[in-house]
Amino acid sequence: MLITCLLVQVSASTFGQRINLNRQNSNIPTILQEIRKQSQYDFFYDANLFKEAKSIDIHVRDASIEQALAACFTNLPYRYVIKNKLVVVTEAPREERPSVVAKQQFTLVGKVISTSDRSPLAGVSVKVKGQQGGATTDGSGAFTITVSESKQTLVFSLLGHQTKEVAVHAADRNMVVQLVPTSTALDAVEVTVQARRKANTESAVLEERKKAAIVQDAISAELIERTGSITTTQALQRVTGVTVTDDKYVAVRGLGDRSVIGQLNGVRLASSDPDRSAIPLDLVPASLLDNITIYKTVTPDKPADAASGIVELKTKSVPDKMTFEVIAQTGLNSNIGLGGQYNSFWNSGMGVLGTKINDKNLTTDFTNLATEYPGGLGSIQRMIANSNYSPAAYQEVKRINGIMQGFDPVMTSTYRKAPLNQLYSVTFGNSYNVFDGKHKIGVILGGNYYRRTTDINAGELTQYSIYQGVVTGNPDVYSFRNIPNYITPNSLYMGKYQTYKENTGTETLNYGTLAGLTYRFSPQHEVSMQYLGSWGGESIGTNLSGKYEYTGLPGGVKSTTYSLKQTFRNLNTFNLQGEHKFFKHELSPRLSYNAASSRSRQNDPDFRFASLVDYMPRGGGWYYRPTVGADNGGDARVYSEHLYALTSGYVNGFGVYGIMQAEPNGRRWRNLDEKNYNYKADLSIPFRILGEKQEFKTGVNYLFRDRAFTENQLFLPGSNFTSNKAVPLYDVAGNLDRLVSNEIIGVHLPAAGQGEGMMPVGGFLYNSQKSPNNYTGYYETNALYGMVDLKLAKRFRMAGGVRFEMTNIGSSVDTVGVFLDPSLTAVSPDGSRIPLNPINPNSVYKTGYKPFYSVNATFTLNDNMNFRGAFNTTLARPELREITNVFEFDAFQMGLVVGNPDLKNQYTQNADFRWEWFPAKGEVIAVSAFGKRIENQLVKVFNLKTQGLAATYPEFPTIQFQNDPNIGRVWGLEFEVVKNLGTLIAPLQHFFLGSNLLLAQSEIKKTEERYEANRSLDRHAPKNSPLFEQAPYSINGWLNYDNDKSGTDLTLTFNMVGERLVQINLTGEPDLYTQPVPYLDFVFSQRINKRIIFKGYAKNIINPANKTVYANPQTGGKWYGNEYINRSFKRGTEIMMGFTYNLF
Repeated sequence: MLITCLLVQVSASTFGQRINLNRQNSNIPTILQEIRKQSQYDFFYDANLFKEAKSIDIHVRDASIEQALAACFTNLPYRYVIKNKLVVVTEAPREERPSVVAKQQFTLVGKVISTSDRSPLAGVSVKVKGQQGGATTDGSGAFTITVSESKQTLVFSLLGHQTKEVAVHAADRNMVVQLVPTSTALDAVEVTVQARRKANTESAVLEERKKAAIVQDAISAELIERTGSITTTQALQRVTGVTVTDDKYVAVRGLGDRSVIGQLNGVRLASSDPDRSAIPLDLVPASLLDNITIYKTVTPDKPADAASGIVELKTKSVPDKMTFEVIAQTGLNSNIGLGGQYNSFWNSGMGVLGTKINDKNLTTDFTNLATEYPGGLGSIQRMIANSNYSPAAYQEVKRINGIMQGFDPVMTSTYRKAPLNQLYSVTFGNSYNVFDGKHKIGVILGGNYYRRTTDINAGELTQYSIYQGVVTGNPDVYSFRNIPNYITPNSLYMGKYQTYKENTGTETLNYGTLAGLTYRFSPQHEVSMQYLGSWGGESIGTNLSGKYEYTGLPGGVKSTTYSLKQTFRNLNTFNLQGEHKFFKHELSPRLSYNAASSRSRQNDPDFRFASLVDYMPRGGGWYYRPTVGADNGGDARVYSEHLYALTSGYVNGFGVYGIMQAEPNGRRWRNLDEKNYNYKADLSIPFRILGEKQEFKTGVNYLFRDRAFTENQLFLPGSNFTSNKAVPLYDVAGNLDRLVSNEIIGVHLPAAGQGEGMMPVGGFLYNSQKSPNNYTGYYETNALYGMVDLKLAKRFRMAGGVRFEMTNIGSSVDTVGVFLDPSLTAVSPDGSRIPLNPINPNSVYKTGYKPFYSVNATFTLNDNMNFRGAFNTTLARPELREITNVFEFDAFQMGLVVGNPDLKNQYTQNADFRWEWFPAKGEVIAVSAFGKRIENQLVKVFNLKTQGLAATYPEFPTIQFQNDPNIGRVWGLEFEVVKNLGTLIAPLQHFFLGSNLLLAQSEIKKTEERYEANRSLDRHAPKNSPLFEQAPYSINGWLNYDNDKSGTDLTLTFNMVGERLVQINLTGEPDLYTQPVPYLDFVFSQRINKRIIFKGYAKNIINPANKTVYANPQTGGKWYGNEYINRSFKRGTEIMMGFTYNLF
């Protein structure tokens, strides 16, 4: 038999085309031709297939292709397969053909909308009353369901809406159902394959916000994509009241770090920052999220330590139908350009996945030296001295040399060619019916990879001071401090102390994976599992090239600083969730639980820092060099055209002798490993009172964090604190790369011509002992709560209750085999060094169960307008490192970090009010007011005891967290408008305008030391200060053009944050504040066909200078009328372009 095939090729020009058919007594080929025309799908079938088929009637409206085909072939002996925009229709096997009974079935196609704004409702459960199975509406509210008899009742249910029953007949082939929203979210809901309603559009997150019992804001995946946000922190900058510092640290309404809790699908995220109580939100790729919700007030079922807010990351939910999306983009930064260069250093390659950073970890051979020679370097040197240089000793020297010379012999930066920036993302999701459709499994898989390079070229860095002179810690390069005559309390000026040109290159990569599995084994029971893994690598090379300005010396004094740093971080989170409704009636109790573990690690291997001073006195200078051998008569005086020093100093007022050395130069290895275990369970019991459904809720929450922190610090040859002091610098003529090469490092073997058996001479050996601030610690909290969610009147809702939480924090400092500061030790009889001031290595802070109260009231004036008021009490806990009894100079913060075992919890009272109006779908107008009263505020205190004009070395502060005895206060206003301009001016129907504004005021009284330091120069220095990194305002705005017909989407966004206090100065100069920077971004996408979208963005189009200035608060960045710029640089404009491909 000759079989002819019909294959129609069509180029798709629209996306997601819906199908409308209203035909009677039509043959099937004609209907398929119409479906092909409207859907742009190709059809493949035998031309003789439908010769025996009778004409049929079909009536569908706004249907998907699946729904249209289901309606076409209902009760007919055909089957079809849809794949890659191709529909293949064949004859069904005899055993699959509909029976006589089945021929009485008919297919219903419909749509469910809300009565409030007629918007489509996704996730609505559609069931035949009294039967299992059913259907769920898709993202456009559409559904298809087969009814087995001519007369049946459909039940429609959705969280936050009244359940509705609709009688259907055989004639009802197409229908629109309207659900009435309830004023509470307590209605019974049939648990479906998705544990939560999919909320990845702005309309959906606004709908959730409207129905919530608390004050919350959110940004959806839709707006994340439109703003070109790649990381979570980039997306958060668009949310009302949220500010971000250094692209990492998030503050909500002015409070950040410990006051902001990070959660992923309801469970706590681990911290990976050893210096701050900060959550690694910048590690989480934004493309793996449905939305980010910020809870600004809390109910008792939320953690009590959310003093400022909770950032809830909600990963992509399981889709209603198969999805597969691929994104690929590439671009550059304008500071680098195409094929340009960025500042980096030798062997800085991170590898494709960043794991090459870990190749710089300390080797076990090196760390084993600490146990093989427990006395440290002295033990190695004594071994060599006492060995008579035997063959065995010779081999041991060779082994030690191999270890010591195994580090990268580089301390300086160099330029290298920059690769193009890259972004890749893949997402797959689907739902599957199993066990004859009685069970359902949902799967979501996603991956993201992002790599970019930036460069600061010839930025300006200036250190202003009331002092002039040169202090390096080395008496060979010294000029006494003085205060110029033009600086007096009546004539307030500052002079330039050091000026630099900054060149900093940064290469960053982030990648992550998401895997989710949801299993519904009955209509009332569901379990789901998610895994999120994120990894990030960063490589930063910095060169500061400059000089001392007014030295008082006969010759120029150059100053050069190099910083070479690489970091590898990763975050892994496993999450098991369950939700169970015990009975089928609407007052059935519900149990939900969540068990999660997360692990966060940060590795900083071989962070190198060197600050070299090069003094060129006119006519040359002299330095002293130790002499060795029989003619040793003391140090020799040696002439040199240059005098060198590695800048180092002391911390005054600390230690037994009241002074402790502070050495910023060196090589450092740091590693933090933190594991989180979070278990929670919630029981909800609905009941009726006052004729309305109410709810009582109770639950428990347990959190345990386990942390291990290790650090090794290696001094450099040439350090002021080594035995030969600056001599190695002269040996290499100030070349820092030669300083750490085999020329200096290692035990030097006898030169040719020396007698047999001569001892090794000279050389420099790194210290193999670990630093004294290695510690382990734990952080444990336990909580239980009870709350009610009540509808006290038709339009008045109140949710609140009490939560009890306990605190148990402990840490232990590793005191075995550590390197001890000579200024804090004495020699014991056995030759080892012992601390003069022993510390208690163990720190413990415990509290019993304390109550924390919360009440949230909502008055609903109408379906689209809410008045909200809230009051709650919260706490903030000390971080592990803050209570740990350590003291160690930290080159990351340029100060002596001192632990404080006496810290206690911070207590905060929060009050909120919000008016919000949702005039139409996707629109909101809102005004909020908030206030916070903070007791025992945990603040970072800088304390500098200076010798003033008498100082002969740089002075560094101590850095310690303390409970401020003064009451801190934060208050402010928030304004938000999101509006479809087409409702105002018809021709602007495709334009959406969004904007939000935060106005905040924070205040805390300065400590006595800080205030007196300010008054030493400025008699009118203010007594109060804004909170650290608190911005007085932030503003966001965006204008979106979205034309579905043409497939064009354009978004222009604007962001600016007010000045922020970023450094506290204790030597008389005013503090440092960052200045407002206007950021303007443009994001575009253009649909090429149904599957392919061309998109891209240009970020920081204006590219203004980023400035940090010396100033008092609220002075416009000026200090008594003059602008003193500490740092100024331009980030460059970032440009990316690429394609998105959707298979379905």
